[in-house]
Amino acid sequence: MSSAPPPTQITQAETFILESLSLEDEKAGRMDGKILYDTLKLHGKNPIYYYFRTQAELVKLAEIFRNSGYRYLHMSCHGDDQNIEFTFSSSSYEVFAEIFEGKLNNRRIFISGCHLGNKAFASALFKRSGGMYSLTAPRKKVYFDQTVSFWSAFYYLMHAYDASAMKKPQITGALTQLSQLFEMPVGHYFKNSAKQGTVDESIFGEDSGLQTGTISKESEPEIG
Repeated sequence: MSSAPPPTQITQAETFILESLSLEDEKAGRMDGKILYDTLKLHGKNPIYYYFRTQAELVKLAEIFRNSGYRYLHMSCHGDDQNIEFTFSSSSYEVFAEIFEGKLNNRRIFISGCHLGNKAFASALFKRSGGMYSLTAPRKKVYFDQTVSFWSAFYYLMHAYDASAMKKPQITGALTQLSQLFEMPVGHYFKNSAKQGTVDESIFGEDSGLQTGTISKESEPEIG
């Protein structure tokens, strides 16, 4: 008999990595999720890593993620303005959000995938997991050499600031620096209490840098 998952508000400041790429990526070894896993291990963290190829597998892995109690979900995959792509299948934004319904509350999701830093995807996720802290993802087409460097640097900075939590000011600072350094525009999405809890965004690395709503009043927690 399986044990009950931990209460949703009890989490560990650890990263759960899910990766699904093309056969070409697999053959070429372009697996930035696996590299991130190895990097986090070197940082002294305890990440969990799974590689999958279909939506059916993702359904099972979403349950494993929830049961882990890990606070950060990191996805490495391909995507566009409507879907998240896996090796042998895909999910629309709405179906992906349904798979993770309630499982992202009190958690952050980071996605290494083209075009997935957009408000439509964020809104779909928040609709199904209203207590989610944030979504962070690239806004445009990205390349392996960008993402593998960007995310390793991002998690290094977060753990250097505070190994027990990701704090909002440090997330903002890291995304500002790294989006410019690696020329990778990134969107960060959250619920903004100044706008009646609607989904808002901070955009990093486009034009002059940070573009945002009222960050000081966003409902994203100071620590998470």
